[in-house]
Amino acid sequence: MRTASFSGDSLQGRTPPVRSLSLYQCFNKANEANKEIIAAQATVPIARAGIQIASAIPNPRFSLLYGWGHAFTLIIAGNPEQFGWMEQVRTAGKRTKAVNVARAALGATEFQVAATMFSVHNRVRRAYAAQAAAEAYAELIESERKVALDLQGTAERRFASGKAAQSEVLQAQLGVLQFDTQRNQAQVRLEQSTAALAQLIGETPQQVEVIDVDDNGIFKLSADHTDIVPQPNNPLPPLGLLLPVAYTQRQDLNAAIQQAFADRKSLTLARSQRIPDVFVDSGYQFTTFLKQQPYQLFTPPSNAGVPNQPGCYLNITLEAPLFYHYQGETDLAKATWLQDFDQNDQLKWQIANDIVSGYEEIVVARANIFKFQNDLIPQAALVARLARRSYEVGKKDLASAILAKQQYQQILSSYFDAVVAYQNAWADLEQAVGVSIKS
Repeated sequence: MRTASFSGDSLQGRTPPVRSLSLYQCFNKANEANKEIIAAQATVPIARAGIQIASAIPNPRFSLLYGWGHAFTLIIAGNPEQFGWMEQVRTAGKRTKAVNVARAALGATEFQVAATMFSVHNRVRRAYAAQAAAEAYAELIESERKVALDLQGTAERRFASGKAAQSEVLQAQLGVLQFDTQRNQAQVRLEQSTAALAQLIGETPQQVEVIDVDDNGIFKLSADHTDIVPQPNNPLPPLGLLLPVAYTQRQDLNAAIQQAFADRKSLTLARSQRIPDVFVDSGYQFTTFLKQQPYQLFTPPSNAGVPNQPGCYLNITLEAPLFYHYQGETDLAKATWLQDFDQNDQLKWQIANDIVSGYEEIVVARANIFKFQNDLIPQAALVARLARRSYEVGKKDLASAILAKQQYQQILSSYFDAVVAYQNAWADLEQAVGVSIKS
């Protein structure tokens, strides 16, 4: 469907450029350029880097001690030169436990990315439906304006034949002029809906434009196919089946459950901190004593001088957990893990509440749509048609025809509001369930 091109004095005859997008094109654009999705996806490499960090083996440390002066050249000081390597040996499987924590955190991150993508898609669907509603409203204004023009033509013909006063012509012209403000409102609604949709699909507005959606069949009185939401006359899935689906398909719930799993792994890691790591230091030492010592500190058996006195050493260091056994870290990890259960229960409760509320909203919105389609709209159209015909043959005045036309327009506008409420209720239910629902 193409949007109406407003002319005349409406918004000074401004006609913004129009382009067409399908719902699935909007989904694809959002996947590629939506800022929330891009930011969420950027957390995955960060989580993967956490695995790499956790699995790294500590680098050995090289140490060298080489000195000058009497402290290293006189036997009475006795300080040797030395060099060696020190390595940290992680005990109690800390490295494996840290890797498990990092991998669990990666799983939670991936679930959160999926939840963000579904949330953005849900909002894209809402924005697309709002754009379809804006297009349908613009078409309604144009069709009603044509009716007002026809009524104005009838008043002018009756005035020309002497059957009506000039005041009726002016009143009919006023009825046409009133649509100019409504056309302006419809145009602004189209442009604002376009801006909201463009933002969700990751575009930066460069100009005022209108996105033409090719799916507004839900606003028609016939049961046209639409991909935005199922037709109101389609049967609803049983309420009892939606909650089990939500418990398995809600990605934010899966992320919360995975986070609880990661926190349980963190508790295991915290408990292992009570067993200290071992630092192994080994190396080689040698002396640089002067061959001829003063004060006859050394009298060699020959004139060979002071010999080198080399040797190897092994040094093992570990923390002695006498005063602190990492109780704080363990208690913190345990409290965080237990808190996850309360938060997950709260989220499940909220999911169940949202599903029931959204389901009831759909039921009410469907009932309203059926009432409009079957009773209110046909009755209002008949009243407007009869009032206009009665005015044409002179049985009723123009005010009665205008009033009937306005009532018909108000009912159509209320019908559009009911359709929008149905779309929003369906989007709320899908958001609560966590997956697109096909009725």
